Amino acid sequence: MSDDDLLGGLVDVLAASRPEVRSHAPRLARGTFNDVVVLPGEWVARFPRTATVLREAPRRTAALRRVSGLDLPFAVPEVVEERLDLPLGEAHVVVSYVPGDPGPTTLAEGAAVGLVHDLLDPLAAVRPDPDLLAVLDEPLGFAGGSDAVAVITDTVFPVLSADERAQAAEVLARFEALEPVPPRFVHGDLAPVNLRWTGTTVTGLLDWDFAHVGDPALDAAALASFGWSALRRAVSAEVYERAKVHAALFPLEGATGTLLQGAPPDRYLAWFRRRCAVREHPPGA
Repeated sequence: MSDDDLLGGLVDVLAASRPEVRSHAPRLARGTFNDVVVLPGEWVARFPRTATVLREAPRRTAALRRVSGLDLPFAVPEVVEERLDLPLGEAHVVVSYVPGDPGPTTLAEGAAVGLVHDLLDPLAAVRPDPDLLAVLDEPLGFAGGSDAVAVITDTVFPVLSADERAQAAEVLARFEALEPVPPRFVHGDLAPVNLRWTGTTVTGLLDWDFAHVGDPALDAAALASFGWSALRRAVSAEVYERAKVHAALFPLEGATGTLLQGAPPDRYLAWFRRRCAVREHPPGA
């Protein structure tokens, strides 16, 4: 199905309760887990792409309701409408539009250090109550959860070369060797695409589907996209070393998540293969 046809069908579904969608200029974003209709400045509608994602959607929606009620210093999408009673392809959740610009993908080192603190410190201060704990995801839930190492091995290794499998096995061994740490509230996907900026400040944080209680070094690892040297300055030596292990796993867990959803893992495999070519997991750390 073309993007135009898909968008037209989703607009038809939304128009039943949100007729304004026909008089504006909605745009479509296709993700691994959801197809998304964006009405800029108004709202965002997320349509689960698979039955598995739809089964998880009520819990994730409940989690977002509670996360949006936390006293965080940046905007979080709020649930506006929940229509998960509809069949797959029509079921959706509408959330508020978080204003702001996509922002930079690179920062000067000093600014990157500040960004790490601006995001990680408020998350570390959250103490989830039992109601929030009950609806949060589990670490790596999209890639097998507590069985992630086995699921990654079974799912991704068959499409790797012998040398790539050997390097992947080393990455997984490092991950399995991590010692447990006191769990903290973790966003789970602090990629630049999920940040919204006003000027030089992050004022919005999107996509809380993978929020969980776990190792805060995971969020630190995501922010290493702004520079490992900045991350080294911003966090403790222990968090930095753990972040390298989590970052090494990113392409493999991403490929696993996409394959489990029946989506092509090409961009994640290309990411992993670039690392294999230089035999650094992750490069630059």
